[in-house]
Amino acid sequence: MSPLTNPWVAIPLAILAVLTLLRLARLRPALRCLLGPFFLAALAWTVVSVSFAGRLPEQGWLAVAILVPFVMLFVRLAVLGFQGLFRRSQGQAPPALLASVVAVVLYGIAAGAIAYSAFGVQLTPFLATSAVVGAVVGLALQDTLGNLFTGIALSMDEPFLIGDWVKIGDSEGRIEQVSWRATRLHTWYGDMLTIPNIEVSKRTVLNYSRPAAPHSRLLHVGLGFQVPPSTVFAALERALGEVRGLPTEPRPVVRLIGYRDFAMEYEIRYFVPTYEDYRRVESEILRLLWYDLHRNGIEIPYPIRNVYMHEVPPQAEAQMSAVERLERSLRDIDLFRPLSDAERRTAAASFKRHHYARGERIIVEGEPGNSFFVIDTGEVEVLKNLGGSLRPIARLHEGQFFGEMALLTGADRAATVVAATDADMFAIDKAGFHGVLVANPGVAVDISRILAERQGVLTNAVIDVTERFGAGAEPARKDDLLKRIRSYFGL
Repeated sequence: MSPLTNPWVAIPLAILAVLTLLRLARLRPALRCLLGPFFLAALAWTVVSVSFAGRLPEQGWLAVAILVPFVMLFVRLAVLGFQGLFRRSQGQAPPALLASVVAVVLYGIAAGAIAYSAFGVQLTPFLATSAVVGAVVGLALQDTLGNLFTGIALSMDEPFLIGDWVKIGDSEGRIEQVSWRATRLHTWYGDMLTIPNIEVSKRTVLNYSRPAAPHSRLLHVGLGFQVPPSTVFAALERALGEVRGLPTEPRPVVRLIGYRDFAMEYEIRYFVPTYEDYRRVESEILRLLWYDLHRNGIEIPYPIRNVYMHEVPPQAEAQMSAVERLERSLRDIDLFRPLSDAERRTAAASFKRHHYARGERIIVEGEPGNSFFVIDTGEVEVLKNLGGSLRPIARLHEGQFFGEMALLTGADRAATVVAATDADMFAIDKAGFHGVLVANPGVAVDISRILAERQGVLTNAVIDVTERFGAGAEPARKDDLLKRIRSYFGL
């Protein structure tokens, strides 16, 4: 008796082999598929050793029952070997459908060998009549077989992989599965779309996920003929600069592509890291673009006829109330208190109302500017570059203001201001404020004093974070500010 057929040797070896495979399966999860067949094969081996002295029983079906676990184990080992060789040669795992085909072929060969050895079935007559049977089966299952072989061809050609975003004919979605019969897509709307493989082969397949690089999209915008293209380019580039998620390279490209019936058409070519991001990014571009265009007085035209009425529209009434709110705010701002009521009204007439979207940067620290802002609605956050990073130092709301140093001296922005919510601003620049100072040059003295006090408060707030404030600099700051104001406005 061979030691391997001795029950006292076979049983401990079978138990040891199963425990060893369990340990290996924990270290290599790919081996878990072998656990079931291996356990059954070990059990069959033990039964043969104990009951049949290491020989297969003569009963055909009992011999088949003992051989089946070994066949299953052999096929799964062969499939694992095929997957390893495919991965080594191609650099990636083989398609699941191709691995299934290999398994089916091996199972067929094993079934023929078992039928011959256990029952003495001669395969030659079967092969002789296989042409007739194949013709009958082929006619009955031609669609199914067509889908099967098309699925195999798709797996070999690999026009797409699981997880790719594709467009097959008029259908668009993410590849979820390629089975024997069909390809399944997960659409934008959360639905599962099943397309027979043979239909996939007949349609054009557009793969949005390959090659693995930033994906480009086109967005068309129509704007009025009265707006110069250079102004539109600047507005579009500003809006694109505020969009989060756009890669720094390659940069978006803006082009004028034609004159249409009622608008000049512009094309925005932008890039997204992955295809599924484009809807979010496109929505953000359109959202920010509306605010920038509206803020700069650029109209988005519609193919309609304008009818002008002599009645005062509600927008004009809203504008009148906005002017009243601005005049009331100016009375409470210390920089405008030295002005008379008439001078404040003159200054208020020079303000322009702008809209900003939540998250937009209104001014940027270190950049030049000459505008002063009063918050009409919404809130903004003031950020200062401290220690190499932007840190919030204040949050301003309706009626508060910022940007006075840039307006009065032309100094670079001392902080970054970002719209914390959707916000409406009143803004005035140097040209709008120039007439007030020219008409009353003495106001510059009072404004320089107030401005020096505000600068002292701001300096103390920043120095409290970095270092102690050195006192005694305010008189020099006041005189210096007065000189800068007079020089800046030519007084």
